[in-house]
Amino acid sequence: MPKLAPNLYHQFLELPARERFGAARRAGFDAIEWHFPYEIPIDDLKLLLDDNGLTFVNAVTPVDWSVSKGLAAQPGREDEFRRAADLALRYAFATGLRTLHPGPGQIPPGIAREHCIDVLRANLDYLCEQARGSDLVIAIEGVSNARFPNMVLQTIADAAAVAADLDRPNLGIIYDTFHLRHEEKGPLSAIYERHKDRIAHIQIGNAPPRHEPGVGEIDLFFLMDHFDRDGYSGWIGLEYDPSRDTWSSLRWAERYGYRIGARPAA
Repeated sequence: MPKLAPNLYHQFLELPARERFGAARRAGFDAIEWHFPYEIPIDDLKLLLDDNGLTFVNAVTPVDWSVSKGLAAQPGREDEFRRAADLALRYAFATGLRTLHPGPGQIPPGIAREHCIDVLRANLDYLCEQARGSDLVIAIEGVSNARFPNMVLQTIADAAAVAADLDRPNLGIIYDTFHLRHEEKGPLSAIYERHKDRIAHIQIGNAPPRHEPGVGEIDLFFLMDHFDRDGYSGWIGLEYDPSRDTWSSLRWAERYGYRIGARPAA
């Protein structure tokens, strides 16, 4: 049975950040992901997770998203990245975070992609070394050109090649259906089979709009059943924007035993 983790950067936005944890728990979820939890102090975040019985499965290293789409592959910003990475690691170790995504960002004007990849390798090597001996896995991802143009890693093969070069046991890749559908050719199940040995985390979102299963062209139910039959035991992050209110957009999860219910009264 698929294990689902709503994404608090995309879902339950009708509520203040601290109330989203309880809303996810009441809907039957036992895990969440949240790109940028850093607005909540570490001790408070740990209490919110523990009090609601939630596992924290995926986060992104901190960055000003309105300015930059990641720091991990940005030449000349290595010190800035390490400060962000160190903060993310403090949060990760305190909360038992399962996977941490260090966003590489976009290729800066006048800089060769190969130089960005060299910087990315060095930064990933630092992160992996700092996480060595813990349960934390560093997970990188190809981000489609349709979403963010000129990213350093655009395809799952780009991410897999960097992971293979470093060959760190605590470095994996993210399989994200939204980015895959916009960037790749061929069945998404075949892409999963090709890269499954390196997949550390799965996220789903439909396409072309980034909505829930049943709203878009991808048969996400087929894919989730495929992952389940194959023995994937990790969580599936719900990295999509609800097409309606969060509770209505999550009703599909009831087929997997979750008890979503109606949106609570204000």
